[in-house]
Amino acid sequence: MSANAILTEPSDRQAELRDFQRATLNILEDSEAEKQQFASLHTAVLNILEDFAEERGRFALVQTALLNILEDFDSVRGRGALVQTAILNILEDFSDEKRLLEDSQRALLNILEDVDLERAKSASAVKRVESVNTELEEFAYAASHDLKAPLRVIDNASRWLEEDLAEHLTDETRENMTLLRGRVARMERLLDDLLEYSRIGRITDERFAEMIAVDELIGDVLALLSPPARFTIAVDPAFAAVRLPRMPLQHVFMNLIGNAIKHHDRQLGLIALSVADAGAFYRFAVSDDGPGIPPRFHEQVFKMFQTLKPRDQVEGSGMGLALVRKNVEVAGGRIEVDSPAGRGATFRFTWPKRQKLGGPEP
Repeated sequence: MSANAILTEPSDRQAELRDFQRATLNILEDSEAEKQQFASLHTAVLNILEDFAEERGRFALVQTALLNILEDFDSVRGRGALVQTAILNILEDFSDEKRLLEDSQRALLNILEDVDLERAKSASAVKRVESVNTELEEFAYAASHDLKAPLRVIDNASRWLEEDLAEHLTDETRENMTLLRGRVARMERLLDDLLEYSRIGRITDERFAEMIAVDELIGDVLALLSPPARFTIAVDPAFAAVRLPRMPLQHVFMNLIGNAIKHHDRQLGLIALSVADAGAFYRFAVSDDGPGIPPRFHEQVFKMFQTLKPRDQVEGSGMGLALVRKNVEVAGGRIEVDSPAGRGATFRFTWPKRQKLGGPEP
């Protein structure tokens, strides 16, 4: 080995060593920089992981919300199916209702046609009734006037015969003549009652519009009847406060009071008249202490030509209570009799406060 080689070798090694040192320093420096970078990267990774954790939490929330939405959607879809089913049912029901409505309309049209037919029938029936009423009025007029003419002739002829044959008549023939004239009078009264019965509710005059206190009306009735002095007529003071049309109420009281007098069987008699307010009606009562009416005859006495005693014993046409009942019912009231046999009789009847039988309303 030469001297130069020996001298230069340490120098080269030193140079290499310095280069190595510098390289090592550089590496260390680079390693420090890398370490810092790694630390920064680690920090960044940690931050990323934290952000990822937050995002994962938010994703979990989103996922939960999405699941809830899906559940709600299933519920909504179920409700939608129910709504759809309900709509289909409604449409079916609507179809049924439509059919029912169509059937109802057809039924209504049929009913209207029937109503028109019945209306036409009613109009025709009204015309027939009016025609019958006219014929009845004409017949009643003829019965009242034309049939009375021969009765008057019979009455007059019996009187003439009785006068002409006075010296030849016996007590029996005179009694027969009296009986004949009594039958004529009864027939005339019967014809008058028939005419009055046929006119009830159809024929009116100014008396049907004449308003009068009923106590005054009762006074007029008693004046016309002239009851025997042996009868006591007790009139309820409440009659003074009641005002009604004079007719046909006067006829009703005339017949009821007249019957109580005519059929009484004692020397002394009591007839009591009372009235009570019954809302839209007045309730009247006519009571007596006469012989009474057996219960089996309570309906019969209101029929035409019916009498409880033979007409030879009690004179009458048998029309009185039939006239009373028709007048009361045409006015809109009702009548009944209460009479235990042998204990008097009470006739009760209702009368409307607003009577509609011709003339102005009271």
